Amino acid sequence: MITYYPKTLEELLARCSSRTRTILQASRKSIVKAVPAAVERFRSGWGLLGYNAPSYFAFLFADENDVRLGFEWGVGLTDPMGLLEGSGRRVRHITLRSASDITRPEVAALLQDAAVFKPRPVARKRR
Repeated sequence: MITYYPKTLEELLARCSSRTRTILQASRKSIVKAVPAAVERFRSGWGLLGYNAPSYFAFLFADENDVRLGFEWGVGLTDPMGLLEGSGRRVRHITLRSASDITRPEVAALLQDAAVFKPRPVARKRR
C-alpha cells in the first residue's frame, strides 16, 4: 500500500523493484510506439506518468508489485478481449505483470482508441 506519492520520476523509479521498473520502462516505450503523438508528463500530484495526445488519455501507475495502465475514459472503450478492469464511472485499467503484457496488439489498439476517444458531453443539472 502506497503511503505517499513520489514527487519526481526519479523518485518513482527508485522506489520500484527491478521487475516493476522493467515493466514501467517497456510500457513507456510501447505507449509512444502505439501513439506517436503521445506526450508523457510526470504528474506528481498523483504519482504517475500521464499521457496526452493532445488530451489526457492514459496513465502508468507503478507500485511495489505491478504497473497499471489506466485509461481516463476507459468506460467508453471497446474491449472485445475483456482486458479492462475496474468499475468506476470513467477510469479503467489493465494490470501489467510482465513487460510482455504491454506489447500485446490488443493493448496497442486500446491505447490508439483511447487517444482519439471523445466522451459525450454530460448534461449539467440546472439549479
